[in-house]
Amino acid sequence: MRVGASLLIALLAGCTGITPGGSGPTDCTALFAQLHQTTQAHQDAQYWRLEGFPGLRSDRLLASLGAAAQTAEQRRLWARHLAARDAEASQVEIDQLAPAQRRFWRDSARQQALGSCRTTQVRRLVEEPRAFARAIAAARVPDDYRAWPRLLGLNPLIKPVFRQGVAAWQRAAARARAPEDGPQWLSYAPLPQTGANRALSLSTDALGLPQADADELETLFARHAPHLRIAQGSRSDRIGSPYFAADGARRFNTQQARLYRHSGWSQINGRWHLQLVYQLWFDRRPKPHALDLYGGELDGLLWRVTLDARGNALLYDSIHPCGCWHSFYLPRNSPLRFRQPANEEARLVRRLPLDGDQAPTLWLSADTHYLAWVDGRRSPYPALRYQQVDLDQLRRLPHPNGRRSLYGRDGLVPGSQRLERWLLWPSGVASPGAMRQWGRHAIAFIGRAHFDDPHLLQRYFH
Repeated sequence: MRVGASLLIALLAGCTGITPGGSGPTDCTALFAQLHQTTQAHQDAQYWRLEGFPGLRSDRLLASLGAAAQTAEQRRLWARHLAARDAEASQVEIDQLAPAQRRFWRDSARQQALGSCRTTQVRRLVEEPRAFARAIAAARVPDDYRAWPRLLGLNPLIKPVFRQGVAAWQRAAARARAPEDGPQWLSYAPLPQTGANRALSLSTDALGLPQADADELETLFARHAPHLRIAQGSRSDRIGSPYFAADGARRFNTQQARLYRHSGWSQINGRWHLQLVYQLWFDRRPKPHALDLYGGELDGLLWRVTLDARGNALLYDSIHPCGCWHSFYLPRNSPLRFRQPANEEARLVRRLPLDGDQAPTLWLSADTHYLAWVDGRRSPYPALRYQQVDLDQLRRLPHPNGRRSLYGRDGLVPGSQRLERWLLWPSGVASPGAMRQWGRHAIAFIGRAHFDDPHLLQRYFH
């Protein structure tokens, strides 16, 4: 093994002579080819590598913005975002390498070479219209649906079954009523923070995206952090945080209550809106019997807040980390109106008894962790406090060998698969029911839809 590592290092050392500013893209192509080959087993699935543009990666937001970037300033900002995505994902991948490889790629000279290549690509996209046009095409992110299961599963014939299942869930959800408060509900609240209610006015960048600096973003996350009421049926009804133990196995810590957070953007009526995403985890969804379709390791909820220009909630929506049970919730004073697109799954839509400047309380059922109700009531009982941390921490968790991502290179959490995958495979969704990484949440069994699609909301609201 020592000999093999030495040979590998010697092979990679051939990259140290690469001069990104010298002979052009070919040298950068060789450098990134070596990096991708080395990190192949730990490839991060959150972003899409642009073919023909080493050092750039995209997501669905950037894929939608490229064609609208007309000025040099817009093209430069768009290209810099692509380069930043690659720098972020590359570090996630390098952190998971064996120590010798990790030291090699963390070397300052090598990091400088990678950065120079990204800078060269940014300049190329600004200065060369043909390269920019090719990059727009290369930045398109493939959807998370596989064609062959839909073909072999005769998806058009299965659609009525999917519709019946969705309709049954909708009817059950429509019959829900405000839960009666009591000690059976375990309460969680965010850590208190000063300044959460200060007035904000978000500016926009050259691409039209509302911007919040670090302090403003902290204020917004504090303002909209949800309170939680979770019915208690088992030990799996406490939120916590996944981690890797000393033996390298994944474990779950219920003593470390966390909400993982992330920001993004969505467009409604042609206007961009800043979004806040909160994700919580449970150690599992218990299986009442061996043939239960939905139980398995890890479970949770994603709660998303779409903001107006003043930083107040315009719309909420939620899914489970598998991409299931997509639902919409409108604050009482929201001007948005819902419309159900033809030939798509029906969506649960509720108008809430609270305004958009008030943090909601989420009521989750025991065991299934369904979002049963949303309102503004606070617990009369003492609440446990949860910490807010960046969602990206799950891509670089401490591990005996360095760092490891919670997710596999396919964007799924290993070991979280459900038995429902054997029934829902004709939908084309990979492993239905399994927990997923951000950017990999297919949320429709009929048609195609993704939770991170920046144009998703304007399909339903105006």
